[in-house]
Amino acid sequence: MKKILLIILYCSCLFSGVVVSQTTTSNYTKSKKALKLFDEAIYDMSTRKKSEAIKKLNKAIETDVNFLEAYFMLAEIYEKEGDLDNSVNNYEKAYSIDPDYDALLSLKLAINTYKLGRYNEAKEYIDYFLKIGDVNLFRSYDVDRLKTFIYFAWEAFNNPVKFNPINLGDGVNTDCNEYWPSLSIDEEILVFTRGVPIDPRGSKTSHDNIQEDLFVSHRDPETGKYMSAVPMGGVVNTPLNEGAQCISGDGKTCIITACNRPDGKGSCDLYIMFLKSGRWTEPENMTTVNTGAWESNPSLTADGKTLYFASNRTGGYGKIDIWKIDIDSKGRAVSDAVNLGPVINTPYNDVSPCIHPDNMTLYFGSDGHPGMGSLDLFWSKLDDDGQWQTPVNLGYPINTNKEERSLIVNAKGDIAMYASSGGKEDLDIYYFEIPEEAKPITVTYVKGYVYDNKTNERLQSQCELLDLGSGEILTSVLSEEYTGEYMVSLPVNRDYAFNVSREGYLFYSENFSLTNLENPEEPYIMNIPLKPIEKGVTVVLKNIFFEFASYELLPESYTELNKIVEYMTTNPTMKIEIGGHTDNVGSKEYNKRLSQDRAKAVYDYLIRKEISKDRLSYQGYDFSVPVADNDTEEGRAQNRRTEFKVISID
Repeated sequence: MKKILLIILYCSCLFSGVVVSQTTTSNYTKSKKALKLFDEAIYDMSTRKKSEAIKKLNKAIETDVNFLEAYFMLAEIYEKEGDLDNSVNNYEKAYSIDPDYDALLSLKLAINTYKLGRYNEAKEYIDYFLKIGDVNLFRSYDVDRLKTFIYFAWEAFNNPVKFNPINLGDGVNTDCNEYWPSLSIDEEILVFTRGVPIDPRGSKTSHDNIQEDLFVSHRDPETGKYMSAVPMGGVVNTPLNEGAQCISGDGKTCIITACNRPDGKGSCDLYIMFLKSGRWTEPENMTTVNTGAWESNPSLTADGKTLYFASNRTGGYGKIDIWKIDIDSKGRAVSDAVNLGPVINTPYNDVSPCIHPDNMTLYFGSDGHPGMGSLDLFWSKLDDDGQWQTPVNLGYPINTNKEERSLIVNAKGDIAMYASSGGKEDLDIYYFEIPEEAKPITVTYVKGYVYDNKTNERLQSQCELLDLGSGEILTSVLSEEYTGEYMVSLPVNRDYAFNVSREGYLFYSENFSLTNLENPEEPYIMNIPLKPIEKGVTVVLKNIFFEFASYELLPESYTELNKIVEYMTTNPTMKIEIGGHTDNVGSKEYNKRLSQDRAKAVYDYLIRKEISKDRLSYQGYDFSVPVADNDTEEGRAQNRRTEFKVISID
């Protein structure tokens, strides 16, 4: 391979300190002075005098501007030093003299122009290498993978996606580094990591002078902007680092990454804490989740039941993989950790998962899937069989040749946030409109508080969201102990039953039909009154449905009916009456019969579920007891209802 092998041999030997004595010959210069300087540079490299070697190589080039080997050796030195700009500059000068000097020349140019984000040039160089080079001689460079990545980057670079990042503003960003954002479902709470200088007089971005702490910013309801961030309350921030974190959808649970702590199991572990009475509890090591390896980059599903995270634990596919594990409300594992598999994970690094509240769309960073260089951002969705689809790169210029990670997407699914330098020295948090094809299913939410309808006292209560069709409990949360506040996510295109219960009270039921909505992102604000169990108190069963003009129960009713069975079992001395009500459309006789038959249909279902007849009765009331105006469709819909009334509780 001509004299290039001699130069490579020199470069590999020189870094080991071996003294080489060699008189170089070249087809590109006859200048004895240039050759002598070249030999001296080789000797300088053998004695680790890189700066001297660079000076002499530059003098050799000044002596003969066509001295190809001198350019090549300079390029090699700069490449080993990580100075890619100077490396590529010298490789290109050598290439301009003789592109066929050696195939390694075009290969190195392809590699390094790709790293620099010069994708059009990288494609030209890889194409030329494939034209003149024997791939089998360069197996260590994984040429096939390199070609795939360069071709992808070239295509993406020449077909950019719409991208207009906007800085979150002074309330969040400072001249320190801000990164790792996470949001509550209602976007009212933003948590992020800030690099705080240990010595305020020193650098605000130097790793040696930085301590990572967690900060919180609340959104101004009038302007929509995030207000001045404050350190997260409680005892979360310490002189150690508190880094990558996620906040739960309701803003009441936070999982953080902390490293090298006395109670740690590995280099970095995951810790969990809870917001109680406005203050965060002390972070607790998630011992049943962590291993002796590195765990970081947590992301909770909206129901809080599954934790996604990154780890280099054994059993993965690459250096760092993305895993998931089911946990209980205390953060304890209730299953083994599951690797997301080879569709998501590669032999390289797959990190910073963000599982969207739709529970079907995953965003993450990777340098193993074809991208623009370093870590890129990708998305993948679960198919109908529950399998992850092939990850899709978010595109250029969202992704660049720099490192992109820690992306989150709001519940609505239209806005993403991530950290970027934006061409400055420090990192700031930006938001941007996510490309259409990468959008998740829109998720809205229901929030409010629970209270006693007689005393107005706020109540801690069980709030359950169920799939109206299957009856599966999707989310079960306790409202806040003192405020009674709750918040539950609602992915659209599904129908839900929502039940709120507390011992000593009648349960409350609601339904949400989120199919074919004009404004699916609109939230539901519901303050829920619970009625103490007393004789004569009634509750409307909002999830009992019948065929039109019929008393045949629809399958969607079984979720609510089974809730009544459960409630009657929990309160074994209670006797109730099932009441059927109609609107005023049709004759009184017709509505009397229909309401009676519908009440009996519910009665019969409860009997079949082994609720004693002695505890049940039923009555049809036609339209004689309206709860709304029968002159409007909305009012008539409210009047068409099924209730139960407490007859006795002894």
